[in-house]
Amino acid sequence: MKAYNEEWICNREILEQAERWHRQKLLSDEQMTAVRKAYPMEFRQTNGFLEIGLFLFTTVAILACYLLPASMFSLFSESSITYGVYNIVFGISIGLIGRLIINQRLLYRNGIDNAFVVTMAGLLAFGFNQFLPDGLSLSIHCFLTLPLLLLILWYYGDTLIAFFTLATFYTAIFDGLIKYSWGKDALPFVMMGVSLALYVVVRQVALRNSRQVYYADPLNLAQWIALIVLAASSNYFVARELNGLLIRPNLFGSRHTEAPEIGLPWLFWFLTFGVPAVYLWQGLVKKNRMLIILGILGLIAAVATVHDYTALVPLNVALTMGGLALIGIAVLCIRYLRQLAYGFTDSPDDDSPDEFFINAATIAAVQAAGSTQHAPKDDLRFGGGDFGGAGSEGKY
Repeated sequence: MKAYNEEWICNREILEQAERWHRQKLLSDEQMTAVRKAYPMEFRQTNGFLEIGLFLFTTVAILACYLLPASMFSLFSESSITYGVYNIVFGISIGLIGRLIINQRLLYRNGIDNAFVVTMAGLLAFGFNQFLPDGLSLSIHCFLTLPLLLLILWYYGDTLIAFFTLATFYTAIFDGLIKYSWGKDALPFVMMGVSLALYVVVRQVALRNSRQVYYADPLNLAQWIALIVLAASSNYFVARELNGLLIRPNLFGSRHTEAPEIGLPWLFWFLTFGVPAVYLWQGLVKKNRMLIILGILGLIAAVATVHDYTALVPLNVALTMGGLALIGIAVLCIRYLRQLAYGFTDSPDDDSPDEFFINAATIAAVQAAGSTQHAPKDDLRFGGGDFGGAGSEGKY
């Protein structure tokens, strides 16, 4: 039903965790061999740099094959319907070829398959929008394209498609709101509410389907983006400067022109520090690295926002002081966390994330495979035993 073998993807996660335990001497060599046999994974794996190179090369090759016939179409017809049909047919062809390559070459996020998925999605989305009536707003185009992107995301579970889907979703909301006078004022609050709702929903889906690793990376990316947009929408600098650009577009690029004051400035100043503080607090309580990272970065952005409007010291001095303060805090934390304290440590992170341990079935699978009785050695021979009755006796 989906592009990749889901069982192999689950086995891949089990093997990665088993490898970590093996490096920690929690699994013996014999147990690790048994786990590999019990949970086979036939995908062809490459390193990250090679994946990027394969992705770029394949994308260029596909676009070259696309542009050559497209240039011929421009000589005979300029109809949007013609281009729409061509893009959809070419996109479907790319999808079928990619599917064939994935099955034959056993690819999984190898760079080549990612290029086929992304180009296919782009061509189908572009071709689909060619059939829409003229005069529609960008938000309508985005909302109508979302079902197509969600269908491709469901089939492939690709992280890049997840990013484009989220970008299309936020673009639709942004463009739809700025069409109205009240929408410009409500934009930060709507973006905060939508991002919070998106994070809660995605978080619940991820927790309830902890065994489903097919969409693990897209779900993780959605949480990151939702939290980033939430923090950015509540930041005073972002709200004020963006509001100034929407009111006076020529404000962009003019450093000497200050954006006008926004409504409820005290609320945005509170949220500028409050939202990152909540991130950091929840991250420390729940041992959530995502929240800790975003909380720290959000507080840094809050301090930078204060400096931008008050400028108590020159910029170079502020950067130097901030860098020294961060280095000092890092050194103190490293020294303090040499020993485990309150669930935190500075030891190399070779453990699995917390979500892995929620799935007790995966741990049981590794333990069951690791404790499986091995086949007899080749030099072990049976025979010559004396048996009698319901039991056995003598040598064997």
